[in-house]
Amino acid sequence: MQTFSYTRHDKKETMIAFLTRRFPYQNESNWMRCIAAGEVKVNHQKVSPYQILKSRDVVSYERPRGKEPVVDDTYRILYLDDWILVVEKSGNLPISESGRYYRNTLINILIEREGFHELFAVHRLDKETSGVLLIARTKEVATILGQQFVQQVPEKRYYAVLNGELPTEEVLVTQPIKRISPDQGKVRIRQVVDSSGKPSKTRFLSIKTAGGLTLAEIKTFSGRTHQIRCHAEYIGHPILGDKLYGQPDDFFISLLNREVEPHFPPFGKIERHLLHATSLSFRHPDSNEWLTFESDYVSEFDRFNLPRGLLTGLSMK
Repeated sequence: MQTFSYTRHDKKETMIAFLTRRFPYQNESNWMRCIAAGEVKVNHQKVSPYQILKSRDVVSYERPRGKEPVVDDTYRILYLDDWILVVEKSGNLPISESGRYYRNTLINILIEREGFHELFAVHRLDKETSGVLLIARTKEVATILGQQFVQQVPEKRYYAVLNGELPTEEVLVTQPIKRISPDQGKVRIRQVVDSSGKPSKTRFLSIKTAGGLTLAEIKTFSGRTHQIRCHAEYIGHPILGDKLYGQPDDFFISLLNREVEPHFPPFGKIERHLLHATSLSFRHPDSNEWLTFESDYVSEFDRFNLPRGLLTGLSMK
């Protein structure tokens, strides 16, 4: 069950207005049906859609798993001890609760299947980014590891398939990033390069080119939301399969509303962007040992209709 502590702002807000504003993945009619079915409650009581919410009201939503989009719930545990869990995740699996996902998340699936009491994601990968993820087993450990990421101690390496061929073997991007403003576009989750944004640094290294694509090794020196995807778009080489960056906002909105399929000519239907977290290194929160975990990008990308030769003869580095 999802629960939210409501905070009232300047004006009174009804239950239905709050739901459609806060969770736009369902329209008003669908939320009305959820309320009528008793799936949405306030302070553990059934509610009218037109009830005015008060600050500190507890809104709960009992959402059946079948109402969530289908995900690729495959994962592989790379390491486990009393402090941490390192997992290799698929390219269609959100890590934690967001938007229309609650039950179908990596954290929830791990708790259900593996019997963990609680888990805390220390850093983030986008839903469609596959590869290595570090998870803490307690809040205290999450705080310790979180400080490492704040101080940029961990080292992260990614591989991606980029549209076009990089102009040089190495491209270093040091442009600041910020969330898009309402006057810059329709999709509020998009990040943009902007002089008023947060400092960001990404290095793209060309590994191989074929058929108008580049296989690139990527290293990040900061940890901004959508940093790699935003910087790839900025240099004119968005990640293949990216539905948000390198595409018009209307295309993303149509995909979100399931009005079109994710086709990327001439490579056909690509359900996820081709970005893989290949390597993660960090200090163990208890022993302080420097640990490195790796995941093979070739097997992830090879399932798509990529030009012959782009992945031939390659293995994880």
